[in-house]
Amino acid sequence: MSALFAGRLNAFTWMLVQPLLLERLPKSRSFWGRQSGDESAWRPAEIFCALRRCRAIENLMIALSGLRIETVESRRQRADFYRVKCDLYRNDPHAVIPLKRMEWSLLDSEKHPFFEHARRQVWVAYRGKRPVGRVAAIVDDLFNTHHSNRTGFFGFFDSPDDPEVAELLMSTASDWLRDEGCNVMRGPMNPSMKSDFGVLIEGHSQPPFVMMAHTHGYYDGLLQQQGMLPIRRFYSFLTELDAQADEAKIRFAKLGSVYDRVLKRFPELSVRTATQKTLDAMLRDINRIGNVVRSKGWGFVPLTESELDYMVSQLRRIIDPMTVIGAYMGDQMVGYNVTIPNVNWALKKCWGRADWIRIPQLLYWLKRIPEVRDIALGVDPEIRAKGISTLVTKRMTDEWHRFSRWEFGWVDEDNLPSMDALQRCLPLRRYKTYQVYEMPIAAVA
Repeated sequence: MSALFAGRLNAFTWMLVQPLLLERLPKSRSFWGRQSGDESAWRPAEIFCALRRCRAIENLMIALSGLRIETVESRRQRADFYRVKCDLYRNDPHAVIPLKRMEWSLLDSEKHPFFEHARRQVWVAYRGKRPVGRVAAIVDDLFNTHHSNRTGFFGFFDSPDDPEVAELLMSTASDWLRDEGCNVMRGPMNPSMKSDFGVLIEGHSQPPFVMMAHTHGYYDGLLQQQGMLPIRRFYSFLTELDAQADEAKIRFAKLGSVYDRVLKRFPELSVRTATQKTLDAMLRDINRIGNVVRSKGWGFVPLTESELDYMVSQLRRIIDPMTVIGAYMGDQMVGYNVTIPNVNWALKKCWGRADWIRIPQLLYWLKRIPEVRDIALGVDPEIRAKGISTLVTKRMTDEWHRFSRWEFGWVDEDNLPSMDALQRCLPLRRYKTYQVYEMPIAAVA
């Protein structure tokens, strides 16, 4: 079936089936102007059944239409790219649909500083005229230079539970990555580990926090059917202070005593929170130490200066400086902790689909967010044994009375032992698991 003919099927659906549907309705009844007590008019239930039959026939014709894929270039295709996510997660009560402009900004190769050292291509899969799947392929030259390999990434993957659609998306992405010189495909990355990534394996019963992935449960099997193999797991931990108030008080008391002992033992240490004036400088100090702390971490890529400038400009819109904490030895930062408001909580409160409807609501709810996510916790490796993590953690808990839920994530599977120490101080429970996949890209014979 040609793509042109397949694209016309939907337009002709009603014309083809209308006579059949009208035959099934009582011929003596009038559709318009039903009067009170007038039994000659069609009942709403009859009209609803007729429309359902029309929809069922339309869906059947779409299913018989040819499957094709298009590169995203036009405004219409960008709208279809966004529509795929909206359609696939429409019935998921825990999904959070981002603003259209917010999602596309992550793929904007002209404005996002990530693409100063990366390149990408984006596709939408169609059945007939309906968009049914999407994917992006990304090459990060900075990653490959840092790790001395030729890895390509796929991301923004969304598909129905249909191996045919998934195979088309993944083969298209891998073919493009092969042409770009890559021999391995890894993901999903949206578009990198500096944003959300991975497939949600456990924890579908709760909405995602900001910059964390939320995917359908069938994605794991669907990707493995395409030859993708799991290579890494990451975890998120949650504290719910309302439900764990008694336990939290006991652990916070122990944490406070440790905090006092550390400061008494090392009087040169101090803990500071950011202000509006010092926020930019503190975030730059945190990035400097963070690049050292994370340098041996799996998949690490240093944050460039332009990416840092972009991140600071974005965070300034939502972050509370009081939740940016630094530990100092003299005037030198040696540890940090950063939490950000869970913007997804606010997005979840907004109704409607168009950005212009949701943005005014979002501005209202942003000031009332009761949840935060801890996105960065680190200590200078050279002085890690001095209890600095205890200092920044204790100062962080001083702000806990303002929030009801805190998420710590993501945590690499190799860092789970470090979480054991944190769990002795805080009432944390592991509640979400994410997985990253990889497969070799076969060379063309």
